[in-house]
Amino acid sequence: MIFYEEYSDVPREIIQQFVTEQQLGRLITASTSSQPHIGLYPFQFLGSTLEMHLNRQDEQLADLRDNPKCAFEVDEMLGTIPSYWIHPSNAAFATAYYRIVIFECDAAISEDPQIIAEHQQRLMQHYQPDGGYEALNAQHAMYHGSLNTIAAITLTIRECKVKWKLAQNRDRETRVKIMQHLRDRGQATDRRAADALQWTLDHEASK
Repeated sequence: MIFYEEYSDVPREIIQQFVTEQQLGRLITASTSSQPHIGLYPFQFLGSTLEMHLNRQDEQLADLRDNPKCAFEVDEMLGTIPSYWIHPSNAAFATAYYRIVIFECDAAISEDPQIIAEHQQRLMQHYQPDGGYEALNAQHAMYHGSLNTIAAITLTIRECKVKWKLAQNRDRETRVKIMQHLRDRGQATDRRAADALQWTLDHEASK
């Protein structure tokens, strides 16, 4: 993936908000034989680190034990548009819109029940702020089994790469036209795509 500057011009606070709002993210690891593995997981974003957990039998945990370098990715796929929305006959103008953030990380693994419980408690507070559960504690008999089948993973972020492909390479008039097409078409993600294109116009106007 090429991270063109025009697609990477997103304020840090907007990136942080976007990542925090995502429900799941993708962990990418590689085995000792260089076979990539990918998994989809709930996570907690803490600014400079990400927290998650893996089953102790997970192949990705084995990868991280041998090589702590990994990537964690979150995205929002906003759909595709037909070429004729931009050019009446050139198929090369068909495209896709999306938002993606990729973190290149170093992983630390813990099988300490107390550390795992603390990780899980933070994760529950993020995903289930309304409560409805007993607070996680390594000494609580109810949690003893589950805490001993997972490992806590802390990903320290080395680099953040951003690509929000939202027609920034088109002029304002073209983007406004695309936004109207999206709103008229009304597919599942079209309204969100139109709002995302509007964000690019507002962002440029605010500079």
